[in-house]
Amino acid sequence: MASISTVIVPAKVLKGGKHKVRIAIAHNSETRYIITDVKIDSEKEFKNGQVVKRDDAAFLNTKLRKSVNEIQRLIDEISNMECLTCSELIDLIQNTKKRKKRTISSVFKEYIEVTDLKPRTIALYNVIYRSIEAYTGPNMLVEHITPRTVIGFDKWLRDRKLKGDSIRTNMILLVALVKYSQRCQYAEFTISPFTGYKMPERTVRQSWITVEQVKTIRDLQTKKKSIEKCRDIFMLSYYLGGINMIDLLKINFDECTPLLSYIRTKTEKQAKLNKYVEFEIPEEAIPIILKYKNKDGKLQLGGTFQELTSMHQFLGYNIHRLAEATGIKNLVFYSARKSFSQHAFMLGVNTSVIDYILGHKIDNVAKSLYSYIKVTPEMATQAIRKVLDNLK
Repeated sequence: MASISTVIVPAKVLKGGKHKVRIAIAHNSETRYIITDVKIDSEKEFKNGQVVKRDDAAFLNTKLRKSVNEIQRLIDEISNMECLTCSELIDLIQNTKKRKKRTISSVFKEYIEVTDLKPRTIALYNVIYRSIEAYTGPNMLVEHITPRTVIGFDKWLRDRKLKGDSIRTNMILLVALVKYSQRCQYAEFTISPFTGYKMPERTVRQSWITVEQVKTIRDLQTKKKSIEKCRDIFMLSYYLGGINMIDLLKINFDECTPLLSYIRTKTEKQAKLNKYVEFEIPEEAIPIILKYKNKDGKLQLGGTFQELTSMHQFLGYNIHRLAEATGIKNLVFYSARKSFSQHAFMLGVNTSVIDYILGHKIDNVAKSLYSYIKVTPEMATQAIRKVLDNLK
């Protein structure tokens, strides 16, 4: 068993005869020291492990007792301590103390560095974290996050007119940081900071449009090139099973004809029964692909629009112009994906096939029907054909 005491070491006298009080730990016939921030002016101010003859002696002694008690607590939590040398014990104590004093800022930086996140997710988290730090401050210790912190942060976000989805996004990152801190033993909570807190519900985007409205977009004739391009991209996404823009821009169509095969970017690092989304490219999509395909086999959508960010900006502006031209309200690019899945479901396509085409990750695979069945590219091709024939 280690013994703990407060001492000064005469050989370590500072300039002017001053001393730093140290905590001596004797273990396995060795003694090592942990330096405190308590400083006295001379040896006369220290006697029998106590600071004496100073106006602030009571305060300094209380401070030392807290440090000794904390070290004793840490030692009590160490198993097989008899196997450690005194130096190893000191090192373990000091590293444990450092782990317990982590700021939310340092935890966030470490979380971004060690977690396997996509560049776009990292960029998004950096933006979201600014709100967390603006409320807590960069020096708040993770262990000091309480239910009151969470409730206060929620109110702070609402006072700034943030909607439910934005509040939810901020809270999800805060939850991730708290859980990461717990796994790394940076913080322990007797009561979870999120006890009693109700996370805002995710808003379901009811953005699907009818079959007749899809036909209206398909058949739109316009002399405005930007609206024409927006129409083509929207329909291509619909024809290819609601494919997302980020995936559409990555595909080399010279290598994917007639069978389209790609990994959905959003779920590429998640466990899935079907790694690839695969189906035959429908005949309706081929003219649009040929219209925009570059020499490298990828879609060249014009100028800087090849870049994903620029494409989102292009679509964000021109999808409204397309909506005005067709008279369709609440039209967004996501409507192509949403509408394809809705129309497939209404036509009786099995939900497992729809999930396959959309590239969804299936949760609790072992407990579901998906552990027994396998969707094939042929089934996906037939399902897409059924949806597109419904447009004729």
